[in-house]
Amino acid sequence: MKVVAPLLVGATAGALSTVAMSAVMLGAKRSGVTGELPPERITRRAIDAVSAEPLDDHNEDAIAAVAHLSFGAFAGALFGLLTTRTGAARGSPAIAAFAGMIYATGIWLVSYQGWVPALGIMPPASSDRRGRVVTMLAAHWVYGAALGILATLFRR
Repeated sequence: MKVVAPLLVGATAGALSTVAMSAVMLGAKRSGVTGELPPERITRRAIDAVSAEPLDDHNEDAIAAVAHLSFGAFAGALFGLLTTRTGAARGSPAIAAFAGMIYATGIWLVSYQGWVPALGIMPPASSDRRGRVVTMLAAHWVYGAALGILATLFRR
C-alpha cells in the first residue's frame, strides 16, 4: 500500500496537469506559433506504423489526446513515487512546484532531445521551430508546477 497511494496521487495529479499543459499547447497552436504539436505527430506516426488505413482527423486527434493524457498520468505516477521517497513534495506547494518543474524539464529534454528525434518523428529541440520549442518547454513547466502543487495537495 505504500507504493499504490503515491502512484495513484501522482497519476491523478499528472492527468490533471496534462490538461493544463494541453491548454498552453493548443493556445500556441491556434495563434500559429507552433505548427503541428508533438503529440499529434507522434500519434500519427504510431498509427501509420500499425494501421493499413489512415484514420480521419477526428479519430486521430482523439487518440492523440488520450495518449498524451496517459503519458502525463504515467509520468505523474512516477513523480508521485519519486517524491514520496525523497520528500520533495511533502513541504510547501512552492517547493513542490519547483520540484515538478525540474522533473518536467527532464521529461522535455529526454523527449525532445532524445527519443522523439531518435525515432525520426521530429527534429531535436535544438534544431526545431523556435515557437514550438518555447511553447513545449513552457507547457512542460506548467505541467510540472501543477503536478507538484496538486500532488502535495492530494497527499494532505
